[in-house]
Amino acid sequence: MFRILFSLTLFYTLFSVSGCKDSSRPEDLPKLFPCIITITQEGKPLEEASVELVAADQNNAKYKSLSITDAEGRAVMSTYGFKGVPAGKYKVAVTKTLTDDVVYKENEAGGKDLVSYKTYRTVEPQFSDAKTTPHELEITGKDKKPEVTFDVGKAVKKQL
Repeated sequence: MFRILFSLTLFYTLFSVSGCKDSSRPEDLPKLFPCIITITQEGKPLEEASVELVAADQNNAKYKSLSITDAEGRAVMSTYGFKGVPAGKYKVAVTKTLTDDVVYKENEAGGKDLVSYKTYRTVEPQFSDAKTTPHELEITGKDKKPEVTFDVGKAVKKQL
């Protein structure tokens, strides 16, 4: 029992002294700050929309901050898979697509083969492009957990 306890204590000490470092995190990734964005469409939560923060500052331009909205329209932003966003000014780009008009054909084995489908944009294009979106956000790091809401106007169904 003593050997097991001693081994565990030694392992814990070595592990904590060596400084466990996440090797997948880029070394130059700056400090990240929490950011939750709620996306609505016609005043209602927009589920399964893609939200991207496009940095206005060239220093942050290489860091991609992305998320997908949940059923309440909330997107918990992350950068390279780590929760949070570097401090800076951003344009908020929102996209959502819908696959519809799916056509299947029965095959000889009794299964179904996909014949065709159409993909539609359900958010106006102006909100999907960082150059045209009116939605902007600044992360200062001073807010404990900044939460903002942006509306993307009327629902559309435009084929891509």
